[in-house]
Amino acid sequence: MDIQVGAKTFRVSGAPAVARGERVWIASGREMTIEHPWGATEFYRHGWNSWSSTRWWRLDKRPWRVWNNANRTLTAEDAATDTPDAHTSSMLTALTGPDGHTFLVGALRGCAPTLTIDEAAIVASAESEAEWFIAVGAELDVFEQYAAALASARELTPLPRAAGTVGPVWSSWYSWFEEITAEIIAAEILPARELGYATIQIDDGWERRVGDWRPNEKFPAGVVDLAGRIHDAGLKAGLWVAPFISLAATPVLDRHPELFLRSGGELMPVGYNWGEHYFGLDLSRADARDWLAETMAEIAGWGIDVFKLDFIYAGALQAERIGAMSREEAYRAGLQTIRDAVGPETYLLGSGAVLNASFGLLNGVRVGPDTAPYWDNTERVGDPTGPSVLNALRTSLSRAWLRPLIDIDPDVAYFRTRGSLLSPEVNELTADAALACGFAQCSDPASWLTDEEREKVAAWTRAARTASSKQIGRYAYAIDGRQVDFDAWLNPSGRVSDRLIVK
Repeated sequence: MDIQVGAKTFRVSGAPAVARGERVWIASGREMTIEHPWGATEFYRHGWNSWSSTRWWRLDKRPWRVWNNANRTLTAEDAATDTPDAHTSSMLTALTGPDGHTFLVGALRGCAPTLTIDEAAIVASAESEAEWFIAVGAELDVFEQYAAALASARELTPLPRAAGTVGPVWSSWYSWFEEITAEIIAAEILPARELGYATIQIDDGWERRVGDWRPNEKFPAGVVDLAGRIHDAGLKAGLWVAPFISLAATPVLDRHPELFLRSGGELMPVGYNWGEHYFGLDLSRADARDWLAETMAEIAGWGIDVFKLDFIYAGALQAERIGAMSREEAYRAGLQTIRDAVGPETYLLGSGAVLNASFGLLNGVRVGPDTAPYWDNTERVGDPTGPSVLNALRTSLSRAWLRPLIDIDPDVAYFRTRGSLLSPEVNELTADAALACGFAQCSDPASWLTDEEREKVAAWTRAARTASSKQIGRYAYAIDGRQVDFDAWLNPSGRVSDRLIVK
């Protein structure tokens, strides 16, 4: 089939395609090729999991990916499809052409859909039978059409959104990291309420060991005591957990190694953090899902209203599984197990989530890598997923098209000057990004803030509950009547060293 775009022709082969409206087509097939006439143009690179870098890039440059860091690649890319030799994109891609045309191709159905793009063609493939959406038009329009088609094809029912339920959120991570204690969290409850937060998020550092989900010695009365105190203050209690993974020397891995993913018959590392490799549950196994259900139900029983589910991509890595369940089906079976265990009212935020397989089960998704109290990390060469405000903003704002389908969390906003290398202008940028995305979260302890900074936080949490945000350009938004354009920060045309301090 040929698609005319102006005077140019796109040729679709390998999958039958039919028109479904003006400048929209649907193709069915496990693989198809689209020859394109636009050469080394700009294209949209969408990452596999929610940490994987996402941005507009050019076909005449080397691929935008993690380079020369195998452990980080395992965590932030799809090991089954990532390659240094080609431009790849997960789930969808788009090309920019003359006269303002954008050509978008995206999967509506299919396991692990991947697109490989070069100067002459787009090759779309999946690990199962797939259905593909093709559209031509203005950039924002075709992304909006794709999101609507996804919602229809997957019969998505909107889940409760953070702005009206659990937000704004105060998180312990970007201030205290793993050094949190029960006393530190307790000291934040009343100040957080006064500043307008709705949820206190207890992040990593409360557990005995990743995979051993019991409170450690820093929480002698348990998480249940803190959750009760948070509820008594009229706030909701959030908790970090990485339910699909385990470090070595944990009870579940020591006693039941059969529950974990294998390659070549051996336990398979699925990522690297905390100074060591970790391992992933084989969610195709009923007994692994039983353990998961019991664990999550017990934790939810402590009074948890919000779960941040971290490192969950591990459930969808390519590995040996039992039966005929595909890797993304196994991942969704794990998410469904959690949803059933904690109930429909509990807010689930995925981090390191596989976007294609998360819709309808997660309320929200972290849509970028970790942010940090510095603009960029110049020591982390070749890693666009490394912690920094630049990387978090670029990837998060490049995923704004997801907002009709699922909450998008750009990670925390900054207001503090203590313990930070960020300028006041960049702090404002992070606060506006939260309003643009519709998910407000901050990690600044009240005791670290000046009076002026506390006033800014309080004004921001008020705005977050009612803010009206509309995307009006690739990186431009109208937020409560004022225009905010992030493009000059993400794609500077001149020197920025006089404005920014980098690590």
